[in-house]
Amino acid sequence: MTSDANPDAFLALLTQSLITDAQHDAVLAHPETATLPPLPSPAHALAWMRVRGLISTEQQDAALEKLEAATPADPNLDDAQDTAIDADDLVELAERGITHEAVESLCKDGLIDTETRDMARRETPVVGTVPAAPATTLAWLVTEGLLEKETFDATRAQVATEPGFAMTAERQRIVAEAQVLIDADEQAVRTWRRQAQRTRRLGAWKFILGTLVVAGGLGWFFFAPGSVPACDAASTRKTLDSLMVRVAMDVRMRNLDPGSSSSIQTPSVGSMREVGYRKPERVRGCVALMKQGDSTESMAYTIGPRSPKSDEIVVRGADVAIVEARFGHLDASGKPLYNAEPIGREALEKAFREGAAPLSARSSSAKDVLRRHTESGLLTRDPDRSREIAEIELTGPCRPLESRTGQTCPLVVEYNDRLLGAIAGSGDTTLPVSGEFTFVQEDGTWRVGDDFPQTFTRKVLEARLSSLGVMDAAMPAFEPTPR
Repeated sequence: MTSDANPDAFLALLTQSLITDAQHDAVLAHPETATLPPLPSPAHALAWMRVRGLISTEQQDAALEKLEAATPADPNLDDAQDTAIDADDLVELAERGITHEAVESLCKDGLIDTETRDMARRETPVVGTVPAAPATTLAWLVTEGLLEKETFDATRAQVATEPGFAMTAERQRIVAEAQVLIDADEQAVRTWRRQAQRTRRLGAWKFILGTLVVAGGLGWFFFAPGSVPACDAASTRKTLDSLMVRVAMDVRMRNLDPGSSSSIQTPSVGSMREVGYRKPERVRGCVALMKQGDSTESMAYTIGPRSPKSDEIVVRGADVAIVEARFGHLDASGKPLYNAEPIGREALEKAFREGAAPLSARSSSAKDVLRRHTESGLLTRDPDRSREIAEIELTGPCRPLESRTGQTCPLVVEYNDRLLGAIAGSGDTTLPVSGEFTFVQEDGTWRVGDDFPQTFTRKVLEARLSSLGVMDAAMPAFEPTPR
């Protein structure tokens, strides 16, 4: 948020169309308005209005939506979005008692200096929805980096040695409570990091599992066409159990987790169930739960012939989102409900891959890593599943664009991500990338729409953040391409 004092922050809200004339009049008529200090930004003004009930969250959101839908684009949109986001942050602080009053109290008690106080004023709301909380505010200053941890530790040591007067006892109480909150925050960060590490490690396992092609036991080879074992059949379970042992051995050989190969546990598989059976291809789509230690992840696999005319049945690793989309939308005869009409499945996939090719972030070194993972070890991998765009599946029917110049199709894309793979140490980590993508016809050939680079990049970023447990991060705004 901006640090410059704004003498009429409420008028700025009116200019940004975040409030109406009537709401501005209500501000001017409010008895507290005349006594307010200079507000650091329009966001502080908007947060104050929300705390005082002069505007609701729903009204704020409605004003933003109106701005975003304006044609031509409103020149104040970017400023209004920034103001609204900052106001949301300020209201959250107000609900915790982290306010100007709390900051002033800390400065008065000598727990922060005037420079820290002035910085904190720019980042905190004027008033709160709960009483001022100096201890919570002091801890927040440390965890947010406005107050150096070393400075806080020095203050804490000084307070601990002061004579036992009434003011000293209050200072000691505030510092002690702040320390408890800081410790809790640090513990939460450590817990998040451990969870993220487990998630990334399982991501490496899921990439290996996702690209596997595992032939079943000898008895599998002699089933008549159409007799594909069930997802939870004894033969299927036996094959998956054997697969997990081989995967564990393969991971140890590759040393994906340096220094702890001996502690790598063999995953177990349970809760196996069928999503659907595509009768024409004789392929079952299945999901299950893979457990390793105290971590549990969903996994998917298919059971079907090695080739269309083969009687040799194989288990293939798959992505959960792809399996649910591909096998969860079938008609009574086992055929897919969505076939990308009027584009056609093959034409859609060709157009998508051609559109994504220039955006490939895969370097030659990453390709070498991927090739080593494909060509070595105890396991056989499906080369098609090792492509950057491994699979593409429809999740609904395509719809014509309003301009009637093309189609928009809801897809889930299995994307082997080099960036997250580098973190996991597996070469690639598979991500389900979901979204609606546009396709246009040009000289009888379908291609992706002009907005494809922005849309695809945004959806990959969203999938990356989701895989790391970040569910509410603000996405960067892309300029929409006119249709």
